[in-house]
Amino acid sequence: MLAILNIIIAIIWTTIYSLNQGVQLNFLGILWILLAFIISFLIITLTLFIILIIFVYTTEKIKPKTKWKHMFVNLYSEYMFRFFSRVKLVATGKENLPKDDNFVVYSNHIEYSDPIYIMQVYKKNPLGFIAKDPLFRFPVLKNLMYGLGCIPIAKYADRSALKTILKAINQVKGGQPMGVFPEGKRTYSNDLIDFKPGAFKVPQKAGADISPVCLYNMHNLSAKGRILPIKVYIHVLPVIKYEDYKDLDSVSISKKVHNIILEQMNKFKGN
Repeated sequence: MLAILNIIIAIIWTTIYSLNQGVQLNFLGILWILLAFIISFLIITLTLFIILIIFVYTTEKIKPKTKWKHMFVNLYSEYMFRFFSRVKLVATGKENLPKDDNFVVYSNHIEYSDPIYIMQVYKKNPLGFIAKDPLFRFPVLKNLMYGLGCIPIAKYADRSALKTILKAINQVKGGQPMGVFPEGKRTYSNDLIDFKPGAFKVPQKAGADISPVCLYNMHNLSAKGRILPIKVYIHVLPVIKYEDYKDLDSVSISKKVHNIILEQMNKFKGN
């Protein structure tokens, strides 16, 4: 939506400029029109980016589970991560999206922008993520992530990691769904590695459902020399209700979710 708005306004400005300047439709005139369009487009893009920064800082203290905050950020993320990155997101399994906010998303982790695309699929839910703490060192990004309810976790398991899990449990109990990448790192491939059973303590202790997600081809986003648009795939798998796994230990739950995502991954590879 923002991309279309950007283009329309740039065209209007360019048209007004061309008419006021009496630009002729010859070779030189067409070059001036193109230059005017590019400048207009860049000015609007910069303006929209400034609006986003203002939004991040002015809404940081508002409750992270506030849904309109997430809707606003998703609007911008589609603009920046799909329009400018030339990405077509193919989302399937939307009929499996949770009906309420009492759930935790578990997904394979391929590329740095995975959470952005998952949020775009779960756009009706105020989804936060457990993310590596180095991401919280960057201005604006740090404020944005905290404002959306994201929680930093240390690279290595220690007492701070336990605090992160406890905080995530409390947020889910408080009505904000969380996203977790149980592999613990990005794979940059369509291969699935072992899950960390401890990551499944969040829904266990919160009494929440599990919403498994399979990502595919995300690593192509950062391919060197990429010019052409690409497709990335997200499939939302059926929710695992708390009542259906509550008697299992975290190792068994981990294997169950791993196998479900692996099965879908193999389906993607077979197509």
